[in-house]
Amino acid sequence: MQEIWARIEAALGRIAPEVVAAMPPGATEEEIAAVEAVIGVELPEDVRESYRCHDGLPGVLIGWHDALHSLAAMADDWRERVVDAGDPPWDEREEDGVIRRDVAWSAGWIPVIGIGNGDVICIDLDPPTPERRGQIIDWSHEGWRARYESAGLREFLERFAADLEADRYQVDGTGGARRGGGLPLVMLKG
Repeated sequence: MQEIWARIEAALGRIAPEVVAAMPPGATEEEIAAVEAVIGVELPEDVRESYRCHDGLPGVLIGWHDALHSLAAMADDWRERVVDAGDPPWDEREEDGVIRRDVAWSAGWIPVIGIGNGDVICIDLDPPTPERRGQIIDWSHEGWRARYESAGLREFLERFAADLEADRYQVDGTGGARRGGGLPLVMLKG
């Protein structure tokens, strides 16, 4: 995970050095354990590794999504959503063996990236089969549906690093869209 974050830092340093300078340091084992105690599960090792490198990524929209949550934002987002855990699904889709389809929301879906409209990218710690634990899913509030994104956070961030290196991201030149303490907004090219 350190190599992936080094690639992300290098690419962002080329296009938005002030974002790199403001990147938060990694979380401590105690901070990670505290969030795990709140959400009631142990995070996969790739997630723990990533948060040891950086505790979130403000000012950068990953894909068409928002910024990578800090651990505190992850816990807050999870607390807001967990009240809906176990509710029945809104539609009658058949189980596909990839993502649980018997609930509208699972307490085992851990939000890592918001999308700004109620949708969220999650670490799936409650998949229908154990070998899928830790996969990344994209949950939509419209119909309360989820779709598969990647096998884990490592693969998800690897794709993000490759997109940065391929110049698929740019700094918002309008000056009007700023997030994260006045940082310029780094976003996917339209």
